[in-house]
Amino acid sequence: MGALTFESKLGRVDQQVFLATLNSSSYLNIRVFVKLVSGRYPQAIQRHLAAHGLAPKLYGTVKVDGAPTGYIMEYLDPSAWQTLHQFLMSNAAALGHSPLEKTLQNIVARLEDEKYVHGDLRTDNIMIRKDSPRESPDLTVVDFDWAGERNQVRYPADRNTNMKWPGKAGGLIQGWS
Repeated sequence: MGALTFESKLGRVDQQVFLATLNSSSYLNIRVFVKLVSGRYPQAIQRHLAAHGLAPKLYGTVKVDGAPTGYIMEYLDPSAWQTLHQFLMSNAAALGHSPLEKTLQNIVARLEDEKYVHGDLRTDNIMIRKDSPRESPDLTVVDFDWAGERNQVRYPADRNTNMKWPGKAGGLIQGWS
């Protein structure tokens, strides 16, 4: 995989996500996002969407015995990207904008093509490039923790009860979400 140099911790205190620099024969001094995961991580789903330009590229993994697996992926710099939620807060008129809706429908279609579900496809888990043209918004999906094959993966039993969620806690994820 190459050498990783960790620069800083990102996200909330309870998240194991980091900004790092990757050096290898294929990648020289590129900034990457590293997510440490104990248990499963649906790489195939992220790679599928990334192949369509709809998710960060997954460069590889690092596994050390006794530690969570590190998933090394494309870093979406906050100076260039924002959540769709942030974008809509300052561009409410864009909500009914057909190119934005068409891009969102494309994301769902790409998931449905392979019978995949994301499980947590909210505006906080969709990023929009700040300088993307209004007529063809550049969106990318992040946070694949709940993703899997439709009717095979379950919602977490302990999700935030202060939010309205589709399906029931611990239930199978059946739809396109």
